[in-house]
Amino acid sequence: MMVAEVKADQNGDVAMKLEETYPEVFDEGLGLCTKEKADLQLVGDVRPVFKACRPVPHAAVEAVENELDRLLEMNVIAPVTHSEWAASIVCVRKSIGKLRVGADFSTGLNRALESFDYPLAVPEDIFATLNGGAVFSQTDLSDAYLQIELSDESKKMVVINTHRGLFQYNQLPFGLKTAPRIFQQVMNKMVAGLQGVATYLDDILVCGRTEQEHMENLLALFQRVAEYGFKVRIEKCSFAKPEIRYLGFIVDKNGRRPNPEKIDAIKYMVEPKNVGQLRAFLGIITYYAAFMPTMKDLREPLDALLKKDVKWEWTSKQQTAFEKLKKALSSELNPAHYDPRQKIVVAADACDYGIGCVISHRYEDGSEKPIAHASRSLTAAEKNYSQIEKEALGIVFAVKKFHKYVFGKKFLLLTDHKPLLAIFGDKKGVLVYSANRFMRWAMILLGYDFDIEYVNITKFGQADGLSRLT
Repeated sequence: MMVAEVKADQNGDVAMKLEETYPEVFDEGLGLCTKEKADLQLVGDVRPVFKACRPVPHAAVEAVENELDRLLEMNVIAPVTHSEWAASIVCVRKSIGKLRVGADFSTGLNRALESFDYPLAVPEDIFATLNGGAVFSQTDLSDAYLQIELSDESKKMVVINTHRGLFQYNQLPFGLKTAPRIFQQVMNKMVAGLQGVATYLDDILVCGRTEQEHMENLLALFQRVAEYGFKVRIEKCSFAKPEIRYLGFIVDKNGRRPNPEKIDAIKYMVEPKNVGQLRAFLGIITYYAAFMPTMKDLREPLDALLKKDVKWEWTSKQQTAFEKLKKALSSELNPAHYDPRQKIVVAADACDYGIGCVISHRYEDGSEKPIAHASRSLTAAEKNYSQIEKEALGIVFAVKKFHKYVFGKKFLLLTDHKPLLAIFGDKKGVLVYSANRFMRWAMILLGYDFDIEYVNITKFGQADGLSRLT
């Protein structure tokens, strides 16, 4: 059967076959890797850091205790009576009301851990594996990191301090700076020798030239998953598809092509309504001038509206220039291909009605080239946020949007709002008395390895322009 003939229920058929063949992989509960353990190494002679227990709001005590009991029941954590190391816990409620308990390792253990420089997969290698495929699947491990046990010595360091006492982690928790690369190493060992299989952190991709070959490759993968003791979250998997979207590309039987979503934020910008919005748009143009030889001539009708004593009047002349510039940005700009070996810079900004962001590579000669852009309008509720909350929302939106590019890789995060350096910087950890919204956002960012810097708004054209023209 050709790819074009893949039926709509093929995903369900493949899932049923896998569940029948390897039921243990889809069982409820947490998997546990039987082949490898995570071993954490400290930098030289470091002094252990013991953080005090943070107060838990009275209204949240019961929910926190329920979450601790759940982790105890799964053997993710275990009580200890003494430890030289301890991290404070951070407790926030998700938007759906569920409580999440995490550890703030940012000011203690993470600073003492020796870097683990195991290489992440290079996109070119992933796409080379998928090349020639006509049927594709993506699988997702359930609570991936927690399925890898810590070594006995490492357990002694990964301890949380709670109102119920000290608990050590038995499994690898989210938030340790070396966790992504440790996990990548385990994944590479698991899929070694398999045909048509590529892995990038907790994403496992499978392809085949025919449906039969794809199914054979998929069954071989799941046999290996079962041997390693991992479990898969079936609802997050996608099976037997004619194409997949990954790392800024669409991959199908014809090869790969850029995902148009990379430039959608620019393509769908609305025309400026005033001088301020026009300046924001021209900020983007100025930033990308080096990549657009036609820019100077195209922008002339727009520059005319910025001259002194010129009345604002948006005519067909300006509209034509605006549309041509957007088209040039979408074509001549030619976004860079993501390369994890290059330095990554993420910039985010917000205005009264939108948030925008851009991810770029910064090269050794100091030049930058964008990889992808994103923006969205604020909801009615978000428009009532204070400016610092909008700016923080923009940062979290950017990091989540570009998750596959930045997770497991150190990157530089740029903001034009100085107060966010104190909230999201790593000098003091998550602030104890932050508002719940900031706590939740800070907790999301704990899983990423980044430096955050302030950039003057005059140098912030690309992200600022996207937020104002959303």
